[in-house]
Amino acid sequence: MKTFQLKFKPVLILCLIGFVVASCGNDKKGDQKDPDADAKKSQQVDISPAIKGKDDVTSLKSQQDDKSQIAQDEDGVTSPDFSDANAAAILLDCNYFRENPNAVLKDNPDAPVDYIIPCMTRIDGKLTIEQGVVIAFEQDAGIDFKKKSTFKMQGTAEKPIVLTGKEQIKGFWRGIYTESTSMINTMNYVTIDYAGGNSKAALNIQNETSSLSLKHCTFSNSKNYGMLTYRKVSKDVHNVDMNNCTFTRNKIPVKTQASRLRLFNDTNTFSGNDKDYIELQGGTIYGDATWAKLDVPYFLQGNFRIKDGVFTVKPGTAIIMSTQKWIHVAENASLVMVGTAEDPITFRGEHDVPGFWKQINVRSSSPLNEIGHVIIKNAGKTTKKPNGAIFFEKGRFLNIHDVVFSDCFEYGLSISDATGSHLEHANLKLDNTPKLFSDWKGKEIPAPKNP
Repeated sequence: MKTFQLKFKPVLILCLIGFVVASCGNDKKGDQKDPDADAKKSQQVDISPAIKGKDDVTSLKSQQDDKSQIAQDEDGVTSPDFSDANAAAILLDCNYFRENPNAVLKDNPDAPVDYIIPCMTRIDGKLTIEQGVVIAFEQDAGIDFKKKSTFKMQGTAEKPIVLTGKEQIKGFWRGIYTESTSMINTMNYVTIDYAGGNSKAALNIQNETSSLSLKHCTFSNSKNYGMLTYRKVSKDVHNVDMNNCTFTRNKIPVKTQASRLRLFNDTNTFSGNDKDYIELQGGTIYGDATWAKLDVPYFLQGNFRIKDGVFTVKPGTAIIMSTQKWIHVAENASLVMVGTAEDPITFRGEHDVPGFWKQINVRSSSPLNEIGHVIIKNAGKTTKKPNGAIFFEKGRFLNIHDVVFSDCFEYGLSISDATGSHLEHANLKLDNTPKLFSDWKGKEIPAPKNP
């Protein structure tokens, strides 16, 4: 029996070796490239002239047999592998970001376009887009960052990130939506081009608490707005920051609420659009804030309350007022609205008609209140009293000087109680406005004495 066992072992070993060799041979055959494989997982696409030169798109699926298309890094980070793609754009299918919740999109130096996104894709995890990446979106496609997601798009001046449509048609793709509240969300040197289709804007900030830092970004060729922010904002929200950004060739550059005026500063540009103004819905602003001078006017389309803090309007700021709208300075607020002789602040109606909008109501007793070097045009109530362009209520404080009331309905200022208030006035002028001072009942009064 022992002799049989000893003789059987060499035979068994030889059989096993033969089986392994045969198996390896079969694997090698399986590894030989199928001449039709590329045709099966590639398709021809028509890239717009701006990103022409890439006709092949490699389909990238995390469930596909060829796992080499996804590179696995530390901490669960995944990124597409360009080793087999050459100059072909990689198609990120609609499940890619769900199946790769910590994705990094890298620049392929051989590819004019790095990725194609074919649908409205949802992001619940982390997404990093590195410098130089170009993504082309198919029609009605886009990216939707959900509340718990985070994203970093870090381009540079030499290698910006470009998010564009496969065709150079305004509104060809939807754009970027975000309701993410992460404080690390950034977009630096990012261009969003030819978006705004089947959506309201190229960049839609969806949530009151959405957080985003925008620096050196360009929003262009949107069918609608370049950027839209969620309307409602609670007290003292500073969660969207924007510097050195450009909005051009859109229908309207930005739509937001008056309470988000901290978004705007003199580093951004908004000219060269179909309608060159910032569209402001009404709202209430809390805390210190500044209405900055821009290269386009603000179009205030709702009533605006300044609730508290010091509200400063910079020289040269231009405001268009919608029909029958007003601005109210509350008791706990201070208004510093001071232009210069060379660069006055201007308020005018959307249409050049006396009484098109109502008034600025000063209900504050702050000694900081000052209105100077301002042109107020087309203001005043047309049916009720008082009807001055400026309301000055009883027991309040105001220093007003170098103001022109132009094409106002009847009066420049309506005063509730001149003797019970502190009103300093100087160099007030009428331009096609009938009278300067009225009482609260709409009756003309002489100029009050300065304190």
